Amino acid sequence: MEVLIIGGSGQIGQELCRLLESHQISFRAPARHELDIEDHRNVARLIEKWQPDVVVNTAGYRAAGKAQKEPSRCFSYNRDAVSNLADTCHKVGAALVQISSWRVFDGSKVDAYTEKDTPNPEGVLGNSFWQGEQQIHQRCPRHIILRLSWIISHLGRNRATKLLDNFSYPEAERALQTHINHRGCPTTAEDVARVLLAITQQIGCNTECWGTYHYSAAEPTDEFTLAEVIFAEASQFQDIPNERLHEDESEKAINACLDGRNLRNTFGIMPRPWRSAVARLVRNYFEEP
Repeated sequence: MEVLIIGGSGQIGQELCRLLESHQISFRAPARHELDIEDHRNVARLIEKWQPDVVVNTAGYRAAGKAQKEPSRCFSYNRDAVSNLADTCHKVGAALVQISSWRVFDGSKVDAYTEKDTPNPEGVLGNSFWQGEQQIHQRCPRHIILRLSWIISHLGRNRATKLLDNFSYPEAERALQTHINHRGCPTTAEDVARVLLAITQQIGCNTECWGTYHYSAAEPTDEFTLAEVIFAEASQFQDIPNERLHEDESEKAINACLDGRNLRNTFGIMPRPWRSAVARLVRNYFEEP
C-alpha cells in the first residue's frame, strides 16, 4: 500500500508521518513547494504519476477569524482544491481521506453532533468545509470524511499553543480570555494521526466503509477548563501568575462536541482521554527544540 499525505508538515501531518514510518507503511509527504494543493494541475499530474492507493489530505484553511477577512483564500483551500483532489483520486482509483470540522454545524445543539445531524454552518470557514464535503460526495465515491472537534498540538497555532505562547511571556498584563460556554472535545494531533492510521490500514485491507465519520477525544469540556489544565501542566515548567486566566461568559454558547460512536462501531477505534494527552503536549512544547 502506498499512501500520499498532503499537508505533511502540518500538525496532523507530522504525527501521521511518524506513525506510518514506525509501522513501515510506504508513504510520500511532499513539501508544499513540491505539491501545493492550490496548484490544481500539478496536484493532478503528481497523483497520476505516483499512483497512491490512499490520499490523506490534512491540509486546510482553519483560521476562523481570518476566514471572514479572506474568504477567497479559505474557499480556495477547503472547497476548490478539495474538489480537484476528489476528481483526481477518482480518476486514478485512489481512496481519499479528508479532514473536516465540527464547524459544518452551527454549534447550537445541546448534545454532541452525530453524522445524522444536518449541517448548518455559520460563517465563511464552516461553509467552506461543508461545500468541500459536498464536492467529495459528488466526485469521489471511495472516500472517508473525518470531522474533528478542537484540534490541539504542541506544533503550529491552535488553542493550546495560543495559551502556551501567552504563558511564555509573564510580563504580559492582559488576562487570557477563555469561554466557559464554549464546549468541545480537545483532540491532539497525535490522537488524530492514530485514527488516520487505523482507517488507512483498514482501507488497505479492502474495507468498504466509505462515508462521513466523527471523531473526538473522550470527555467533553469547556474552553476555560481546558485552559486550567494546560495552565497546571505549564506551571511545572515556569512560574505563571494565577490571575492570568479569566473566565468569560459574554459570548453565546457554542457546542463543538462530536459523537464518535459510528466510527467506533465501524472501525473499532476507541476514543482516548485528552487530559493525559495534554500533559504530553505541554511537555513537548517546552522540551522540544
